[in-house]
Amino acid sequence: MDIDEAQEALLDHQSRPYDLWAAMRAVRGLADAGFRAEAHAVASAFAERHRAGPRGGDALLSHVQQAETRTFAAGETLCDEGELDDQVFVILSGKARVRRLGVGELAHLPPGTVVGEVASVTGIARTATVEAESEVLALAFEGKQLAALVRDLPSVYVRLREMSRARLVAQLMGPGSIFGNLGDGARAALFEQCLPITLPPGTEVISHGEIGRAMCIVASGFADVWRPTPDGGEEVVARLGPGEVFGEMSLLFDRVASANVRATTVLTLFTLDRPRFDKALEQFPHARNRVLRLAESRLGVTPGDGAAAMPIVKITRTPPREG
Repeated sequence: MDIDEAQEALLDHQSRPYDLWAAMRAVRGLADAGFRAEAHAVASAFAERHRAGPRGGDALLSHVQQAETRTFAAGETLCDEGELDDQVFVILSGKARVRRLGVGELAHLPPGTVVGEVASVTGIARTATVEAESEVLALAFEGKQLAALVRDLPSVYVRLREMSRARLVAQLMGPGSIFGNLGDGARAALFEQCLPITLPPGTEVISHGEIGRAMCIVASGFADVWRPTPDGGEEVVARLGPGEVFGEMSLLFDRVASANVRATTVLTLFTLDRPRFDKALEQFPHARNRVLRLAESRLGVTPGDGAAAMPIVKITRTPPREG
């Protein structure tokens, strides 16, 4: 980065003083432009804001200076949806676009934003593809490098985790889902109890006739809902993609599944079983009733009627804003 880019990065950081990625960009820009004392001052001030002390500033400066820079040509992908990878990129210059299969383009990422932090922090597969719009210069951090950084700046990790979880809650439990009429606290409590799992293509996630034990929210990838045909074949009745839910009727109403669900790509799910569902809603006694009423109204079922459960509820996805 040259002097002008370093100055722009510093101004961006000053407008977002608590943002880790803007701080990293400013520190690296100043250091690359020869302003090492200023880079150290920015790192130290950032660490102080996060109560990490002088050693935290030294650690941040060291990690940023040691990080590899990578250049991506226009059209080249920084990360691919469904990929199991914990690498994180901080955009120093250039712009990137975010897109998801079945949804399309979600956002444009300017310099000073991050790519891949959700997968790295939560341990799930990539939930979107990020592609360079123009030539992109980025700092690259492997998972172990990021882990070393957050050991030195523990409060930064807490903030990263909160932001990543909030983004996933907005993406997967938004207004169009059966949780959309719950308050932020109830939705966050539910999501906190969800367990992530990534499955290979071909995995049978739900089988016809089984009593459902968990609700599943698709974070990335696709799955087919299918039923056997009289001639021994298969009839695909629906395709599930990111942001869609299945298994919730079995979870809420003790019903058996009326169809099978099979992963057609690498599939990342957040799963919620009955004990964790009940635990999450202990502090929100009215939230469970709201979820039940909405589920009943959508599928015309009542608790304990014994009928087979539809394994899918289609929901409207409201992608979160990136950056």
